[in-house]
Amino acid sequence: MLHVESLADTAREWAENARLLARLGRALPGFLRRPLGPEDARSRLLGHLATREQRFFVQLDDAVYGYARSPYRRLLALAGCERGDVARLVAQEGLDGALRVLADRGVYVTFDEFKGRRAAERGSASLWFTERDFDNPRARSHYLEFTGGTRGRPSRVGRALGSVTDTAVSFTAVLAAHGIERPRNLFWIGGSPSWLLVHFHLGHTVDAWYYPIDPLPPLVRAGLGCMRGLAHVAGHRMPPLVHADLREPEPIVRWLVARAEPDRPVIVNTVVSSAVRIASVATDLGVSLAGVTFNCRSEMLSGPRRRVIEAAGAQALANYATVEVSSIAYGCPHGSAPDDLHLCLERYAVIERERPVFAGGPLVDALLFTTLSESAPKIALNLETGDSARIEQRACGCLLGDLGLTTHLSEVRSFEKLSSEGTTFARTNVAQILEELLPARFGGTALDYQLVEVEGAAAASRLLLRVHPCVGPLDEASVRAAFLTELGRGGMVDTYQARLIEQARSVEVERLPPLATGGGKVLPYHLAREAQPTTRG
Repeated sequence: MLHVESLADTAREWAENARLLARLGRALPGFLRRPLGPEDARSRLLGHLATREQRFFVQLDDAVYGYARSPYRRLLALAGCERGDVARLVAQEGLDGALRVLADRGVYVTFDEFKGRRAAERGSASLWFTERDFDNPRARSHYLEFTGGTRGRPSRVGRALGSVTDTAVSFTAVLAAHGIERPRNLFWIGGSPSWLLVHFHLGHTVDAWYYPIDPLPPLVRAGLGCMRGLAHVAGHRMPPLVHADLREPEPIVRWLVARAEPDRPVIVNTVVSSAVRIASVATDLGVSLAGVTFNCRSEMLSGPRRRVIEAAGAQALANYATVEVSSIAYGCPHGSAPDDLHLCLERYAVIERERPVFAGGPLVDALLFTTLSESAPKIALNLETGDSARIEQRACGCLLGDLGLTTHLSEVRSFEKLSSEGTTFARTNVAQILEELLPARFGGTALDYQLVEVEGAAAASRLLLRVHPCVGPLDEASVRAAFLTELGRGGMVDTYQARLIEQARSVEVERLPPLATGGGKVLPYHLAREAQPTTRG
């Protein structure tokens, strides 16, 4: 029976892929032939900022109250909030104030509830959601992106070309604020096409595309091949895909040194760890990366990492996003912190909700996002991303603030996801490996294994797999291999991301007792601001 269901799911996915490809083939060439100019982008951004509340109510009417499948419709019903009640709240409290009141009444979705790992318990009611329940019914998808960490089929996130325009509108202002004009682009990432389309939509060239893990998944390579052909029809050239090993970034450094100029800058689209690798090699070679800006994604941009990048003569542009909630915030050119970010207020509202990381655990101020764009891939109404941050309202004197983007985020930290090498794995899945699978194979208990994320040499991120010495003699290489194997079980994305971490040699086994919190709790996953002293057993 399970085999039949699996075949049916596969058939449905291929049918969906065919529909998306047909839709993309009809829409993309014309979309790319109409580039988004700076004045149009500015006008759209200012218009969206001026109509935030109106756009919130359009979403509420069309994608929540008017959409029977909406999880938020059920949560609002449990809270006794009809459409008129929400309108009165916004009139009395403003949009952010109304969202806080709704969260207090139970209208929010946690990270695990969104992923379908835990029921949404509200009073005596218990609601189960799936990720697809949050799909935006107003946006017809043109292509897919994938997110990992579910230890099963990869999550498919559909994107409409309108979402590309939303990102392009925001990024136009970001480039102007950072003084970047007519950039060329180099990619050192996997197979996501979104930023390729953003740069093409802005009339930029994409001059080189390196990918870190060979081979690329067949579905990804096939999808990029289709993008290449459609972009060519619209007059855009997509460069050939070239493999560049994570441990050997020197070819990329040589490419940048030969081409980057102050009056014709290069943007390197990559994850933070890879940006640090490129900058470190440039410094070791004694060459300057002046004219290079790293669009730093997928990981925390800390002070040490930013300093390594800037020491090489390059500029670091922080970029905060998730696959489900795209292009949330971008770095401030006058930042007061290494990752000082301007929230894209034309697209999102954000509030905080204090909650325990787990039952009886430490408290954290979780970020809750609400989408305002009709093209958002997922509908968010106080949706948690698994992150916390400092939120400030202030004028900074940069162009982004002058345009009205005055909400700043900084010290962004994930409390629900393991982040390394630009990959993300859910904390609940890592906990299962550490608490069940490794003890069953190597001995010990759930309290004898812990994963600690730290910054290591040259600001590179490391994952220390701490194994209590009381477990007894064991082969560290076998423990490391078993951890990576279990981390990569599941779908295409899980396998790819585990290989990325393995190739970067980010995981080290340490024979040390797991770290405890200030309250004496031993958690399976621990964040450390700087490397702990280590002793080999």
